[in-house]
Amino acid sequence: MSLVAALLLVALPAADRVCAALAEKRIAERIAARQHELSGTPQVTVGGFPFLLGAARGAFPTVEVRADATTKEGRRVRATVELRDVAQRDGGYEAASADAGFTAPFDSLGEGLGAGATLSADGAGRLRVETGILGLPLTVVAEPRLTGRTISLVPVAASFAGRPVDPAGPRISAAFADRKVVVPELPAGLTPTRVSVDDAGVTLHARGDDVRLT
Repeated sequence: MSLVAALLLVALPAADRVCAALAEKRIAERIAARQHELSGTPQVTVGGFPFLLGAARGAFPTVEVRADATTKEGRRVRATVELRDVAQRDGGYEAASADAGFTAPFDSLGEGLGAGATLSADGAGRLRVETGILGLPLTVVAEPRLTGRTISLVPVAASFAGRPVDPAGPRISAAFADRKVVVPELPAGLTPTRVSVDDAGVTLHARGDDVRLT
């Protein structure tokens, strides 16, 4: 192999990656300019190699966007959006489909639960709420449910001072009746599909078709 050929084998992938990074930066800046709830510039990853071939065709297999945002209520949210079959159209880009997750960490969801209340995952996809009443511990496990655009928490287990109590009792039911949240309009016309709970927090999942990226 000649020296020139060897240099090309090294230089071409590097140049391809530089071009991809520049494109990712440009897309991120355009998204940030359109979505004012974002905290800083999102991270964009364009899938497919070589990038320049995809750019010449105006099509990429995947584009992933990660961003931090703050809701109107002041809650922090981490958004992850995976777009598939992204193609250039009308001066911008559209994706054939998209799956998204909007995760609120537990420490941003405790408002209204009282001082000292903590939230965590119970390991089975449900939310564990721990607080105190008259100096005694109260633990409630609630299942998140999505009905249309409304998220509600339904108590399924509870204990007070270490003893099981009825999660459907009037006091517990009343406390969780006010915890309903109406999902606002999501970016790019995404539609809520389900809610999940894990160690990262509570995640709203959403999906969309024919999604406009920039």
